[in-house]
Amino acid sequence: MAWHSSRNNGVTICLLQGTRMTTNSHHTLSLESPFASVEALSRAGDAGAKSDKVTGYLEIAMSRRNEAGQALVLTALLLVVLMGFAGLAIDMGVMRYEKRLQQTAADAAAIAGASNLGFGDVVSGAQDAATRVGFTDNGGGQVSNCAGGAAVGTVCVQVNNPPNSGPHQGNSGYVEALVAEVHPTYFMKILSINTETITARAVAANLGSATGNGCMYVMGLPNEGVQGLDISGNAILNASNCRIVDVGNYNNTGGTSTISAYSISVSGNSTGGGSGGSVTCVATGACPTFGIPASGDPFQFLPAPPVQTPSNPAVTTSGIQTLQPGTYPSITIGAGSTVTFNPGIYYITAPGSVSFAGPATVRGSGVMFYLQNGSGFSNGASIDTIAGTQVSNIQLSAPTSGPYAGILIFQDPNDFQNARIGGDSNSFFEGALYFPEGQLTLFGGAGGGFNVAIVDADQVILGNNTVVNLQGSAALPSGVNLITNATIVE
Repeated sequence: MAWHSSRNNGVTICLLQGTRMTTNSHHTLSLESPFASVEALSRAGDAGAKSDKVTGYLEIAMSRRNEAGQALVLTALLLVVLMGFAGLAIDMGVMRYEKRLQQTAADAAAIAGASNLGFGDVVSGAQDAATRVGFTDNGGGQVSNCAGGAAVGTVCVQVNNPPNSGPHQGNSGYVEALVAEVHPTYFMKILSINTETITARAVAANLGSATGNGCMYVMGLPNEGVQGLDISGNAILNASNCRIVDVGNYNNTGGTSTISAYSISVSGNSTGGGSGGSVTCVATGACPTFGIPASGDPFQFLPAPPVQTPSNPAVTTSGIQTLQPGTYPSITIGAGSTVTFNPGIYYITAPGSVSFAGPATVRGSGVMFYLQNGSGFSNGASIDTIAGTQVSNIQLSAPTSGPYAGILIFQDPNDFQNARIGGDSNSFFEGALYFPEGQLTLFGGAGGGFNVAIVDADQVILGNNTVVNLQGSAALPSGVNLITNATIVE
C-alpha cells in the first residue's frame, strides 16, 4: 500500500495509491477509492471460502462412502467364512450320525461272520447281516470302490477273515468287517466339497466256534487291584486247542513254567518280574497279544437258581456215600471216603462251603454246585477241593440240558470268596467253573494234569507244580455248547 499527495487550490491532500480525485464544474471534489474493489474482492473471497467448505464436505462424504463399501466387502467375505464353518459343523454332525449307523452294520456283519467260523460262508453271512440293518453292498465288497470319485449312495461291505489290520491281523479265528458309504455334503459344497466317504470297522471272534474256542476268561480289570492271570513256579497250562482271554494284567513269573494256547489275548499289561518261562501260541501273531479291547463276560447274564428243596443239614461224608441234590449249609468230604453226587443242583448257603478233609474219590454226572452270596463280600459260600496240599480223584460233569447246561460250579456274582479247584492226574471237571468275582486257584494234576472245560473267574492263579489241561467246548458234556455268540473285540 502507498500514499501520494496532490495540491488543489492550496490544499494538500494525501491519497491512497489507486484513489482518483476529480472536481466538477461546481468545484466539488470526488474521490474514487480502491476499497470498493477490496470489498468486492472480500465478498468474492467469502464465497470462495464457502465453496471450499462445500468441497470439503463432499470429500468427507465420499470418503465415508468408500469406507462403507470396504466394510460391506469385508462383511460379505466373513459371511462366506462363517457359512463355511457352519456348513462344516452341520455336515460333520450329519456324518457322525451316519457313522453310528454304519458302525451298527459293521458290528452286525462281524458278529455274523464270526458266528459262521467253522461252518463256512463267512463273507455272505456277514454281508447279509449288514443288509438287514440297511447297508446292502453294491460296491463289489471292497471299500476301495467307495473311495474318491464314487457315486453318492455307493455302499461297500468288505469282510476279511483273517483281519487285514489291527492286533488280530492274520488270525483266522477273527472276522473283520468294514462298511463304507459315499455321502453327499450340504453346506460344505460352498467349499467345493461335494461328497464324503465314511468307513466303520469292527472285529469279532466266536470263542465258542470250532476254531480255537474260548476256554479261559480272566475278567478282573487292571484297576481293580487284581493280577488277572497269575502263573508261578513250574506250572504247566495246556490250552493249545482253545483261547485264553485275560481282561486284566498278565503275570508269568514262573521261570520254568510252560504255557501253550491257541492264542492269548491280554487287555492289561505284563507285570511279571521273572523270565516268563515258555509261552507258545498256535495262532499267528504276538503271544501273548497285549492291548486287546476288553472282552465281555460270556456268562454275565446267567441267573441265580432258586433255593433248592429239600433243605438238608450239614453233611460230612465217610465210607461210601451217595448225596442227593438240594440245599446244604455245608458239605465236607471225609478223608478216604467215596462219594457220588446224584444229578441236580447242590445249593450251598452262605457262609457254608464244600471242602475236603483229605484225599477222597468223588463222582458226579449232571450236577451243578451253586455258592450263595452272604450278607457281606467276605462271608459267602466257598469251595475247596484240596486238603492242604493233598488232592483227590474227582470226576464231575455238568448238566446236559436246562438253563444250567454246561455249568459245573457257579459262584454268585456278589460272593467274593476265594476258591481252590484241583485233583490228581485222573481228575476232570467237564463243565464251566464260574467265579465272576472270586479268585480261583487251580492246583494239582502232577504228571498228566487234570482236565477242565472252561474257566471264567475274576482272577486265576496256577500254583507251583500244577498241570492243567484246558479243553474248551471239547470237554463239555455231549451236545452242550456254552458259548455260541460271537463277541466284538475291536
